[in-house]
Amino acid sequence: MSGQEWKRKDYKTWDEAFKGLSPAVRQQSVRVAAYTQVLFVQACADSFGTQTPDGTERMKGQYADLAYKCGLYHQLGKALVPPEYQLWQRDFTDEEQAVYRKYTTDGRLLVASLQEKSVRAKEKRRGEGVEPPTKNIPWLMLRESCQQHMERWDGSGYPQGLMGGAISPMAQIVGLAKELDRLAAETKSETPFDEACGTLIAQAGTAWAPELIEVLKAAKSKCRGVYNKFIYYTMTLPKTVSLVDKRKGRPMGLSFRPMMSDAQGSVAAYEASPWFGGIAGQPGETESAAEVEALLHRTGLAGEVTFYFLYEAADAVLRMQNCKLELSCVLRMLPDFYTQGSQLQRLNQLFKDQPIDRSRLLLTIPAQLVAEGSKTLREGIERYLKNGIVLLLDGYRPELLPPEQAKAMGFTYLRLPPELNGKQETANLMLNLREQGFTLIGGGADSHEMLDWLSACGAAFMSGTLTGVPVSEDELIRDSLARERQL
Repeated sequence: MSGQEWKRKDYKTWDEAFKGLSPAVRQQSVRVAAYTQVLFVQACADSFGTQTPDGTERMKGQYADLAYKCGLYHQLGKALVPPEYQLWQRDFTDEEQAVYRKYTTDGRLLVASLQEKSVRAKEKRRGEGVEPPTKNIPWLMLRESCQQHMERWDGSGYPQGLMGGAISPMAQIVGLAKELDRLAAETKSETPFDEACGTLIAQAGTAWAPELIEVLKAAKSKCRGVYNKFIYYTMTLPKTVSLVDKRKGRPMGLSFRPMMSDAQGSVAAYEASPWFGGIAGQPGETESAAEVEALLHRTGLAGEVTFYFLYEAADAVLRMQNCKLELSCVLRMLPDFYTQGSQLQRLNQLFKDQPIDRSRLLLTIPAQLVAEGSKTLREGIERYLKNGIVLLLDGYRPELLPPEQAKAMGFTYLRLPPELNGKQETANLMLNLREQGFTLIGGGADSHEMLDWLSACGAAFMSGTLTGVPVSEDELIRDSLARERQL
């Protein structure tokens, strides 16, 4: 799609425009928003940028929510260009750089348009006039943050080459937040956050106002909290150097196997399974999930590693969502995740950080674990289900957990053990479970006969060697889009 085609898109709401950003840009914006809010609160406490040159109060502590929005929407102009121009590439030509950098001015125009539409909508609801956005200081901050966040104190930034106090204080804060996020993510060291802060502090008086750097110093500990919140799952990598080969670029990840909705090969979902690189000292080998899982259990790292996989799976769902693909993802969870205390708060935070349709992410839980679990464990599982966390009861047998009990707990998805496939009593059981309102997942689809049998028994999704080979997340998106075009 050409840039012109994208520019003609008329976004009617903030949410619609935000969803026009690529998943990577949206995730970055969420992180920048969190840093922006922390820095803004500190800036107000330090009286940085709180007044205009004529003495008018400009930034107030009560605008903390606005600061978050300024960070969240600062690169909204990227929704007006094709995805390939939304992330900076080192090999951009001069022409491509110009297209990319235009997102700042485009962002101001898009925000102004959305603000005007908000005013018209309010006037229609109220039946009276509303203060125009041009006279509204908070709304001006949103516009300025979009256009000026890449400006620098010494005039070396873009799009206008503004210097010093000519740059909006809020835009300066957003710009610093964005650079902190970038440096902390890209710095390759044992202490990336500290080194990122050190780099920014060294730029006081050049890229950044000296007073703003003092704000960063004062807010450093709270900014570190933001950093830890968003990257804790990737921080499990150095923790597992004794388990996986550090020399590999990515010692663990997910592979995605297609799941069919019928015997004709229609893909309805993907099953995400963890893989691990070679154990340290054996770089040429790949360890099975089961072997590494035992090591993770002994070291108490299973919960953290599982969250790494959860974010990976959520990212895949987000990318599918962004590509308008109505597909689900079934994530094979490490059982230890459920036995290490309630993870509900962290799960809710995950869905806040990754704005996905949570019904599209199914988490497996062994039926035997539920059946043999303590009262505390069961109550925790019920809380997950009541809060919209979708759990797939894996390896389900009625003798482990009667259907009525499973339904009372809140389960709606079941997967029977593959060894039960092909039996008449299993077919009768599946019919009975469907009549009770359960959605059935079929495994062991390793032949056309078994795929046909599972389909005839009413399985919603089916997986096995016949449904396709495991692929990477990028291949998942590419193959899914190719299938969509063929329909």
